[in-house]
Amino acid sequence: SSSLMNRNDFMNPIQPTSRLQEQLPKHLVERSRVLSDHDPSGEFVLYWLRTAQRAHDNPALDVALAAADQLGLPVFVYHALSERYPHASDRHHTFILEGALDVQGELKDRGIGTAFHLERPGHRGAHLVTLAQRAALVVTEDLPVPPLVQWTRRLHERVQTPVWVVDTACILPMMFVQEPVDRAFIFRKKYDARRKKQLRAGWSDHPVKQPAFIPSDLPYEPVNLASQNTAELVAQCSIDHSVSPITATRGGTQAGYARWEAFCSGGGLEHYAARRNSPYVDSVSRLSAYLHYGMISPFRLADQARQMGGKGPEKW
Repeated sequence: SSSLMNRNDFMNPIQPTSRLQEQLPKHLVERSRVLSDHDPSGEFVLYWLRTAQRAHDNPALDVALAAADQLGLPVFVYHALSERYPHASDRHHTFILEGALDVQGELKDRGIGTAFHLERPGHRGAHLVTLAQRAALVVTEDLPVPPLVQWTRRLHERVQTPVWVVDTACILPMMFVQEPVDRAFIFRKKYDARRKKQLRAGWSDHPVKQPAFIPSDLPYEPVNLASQNTAELVAQCSIDHSVSPITATRGGTQAGYARWEAFCSGGGLEHYAARRNSPYVDSVSRLSAYLHYGMISPFRLADQARQMGGKGPEKW
């Protein structure tokens, strides 16, 4: 299908292909790829936030901020929740909206403009395309799995705006992995030195230099999640309402780090190597959902485990 992006489009390293990208710091260049290179003329830099639902340790947000500095433009973060993703249900929707609430707060605290869009009856439309057509540059996350691949391809085929994708999830940027590796120990052996270098480097957020910006004529009615009842919002959406939320697993950055801290302070990380396969004890971190949606930083967690040292943290 023409809507599918070739896997190699995502995995092959590409040197900076635009003058604007060349002006980024090195640690951002090695995580970013230019999918379409057009004249960066527009009103703002648009960050389409999808799988890195955090406003810290976020390379895509940092690329958007750094590029905006070069262009002398503000950054606007478009964060939305569709009804049409695979397995859309009350469980997923609730978890994502709880995470979006934390993102809204973080972005506000950093002085970065954002306006959340929730797709539901009476609130549908191609708003991303409308905003992208007005932007000087669109930045989003680089995650080479469906349906994200198709969504990204469709956007950059429909607009004459440059579209960049950024690796926000991997400690070792994907562009350093030249060949497929099907065994974890082979990966560790082959890329050990580079991976350790990346771990030691940590992550520093790019400073916010432009005033907070939200377009005055948004094509949708934004949702202020802090003043809305999440369950009521979810009930309005045309999704599977038979799969209920898990109240013991709240979404968001704050809940994710609270779970991590409890895992560490309770000895889970220290004893992980010995206990991780035991069915008789609560031996794993239970952070997969938070890492899946990018609500917590893999850079931060890996660095903290590295600093702790020992068999448990090393195995984790």
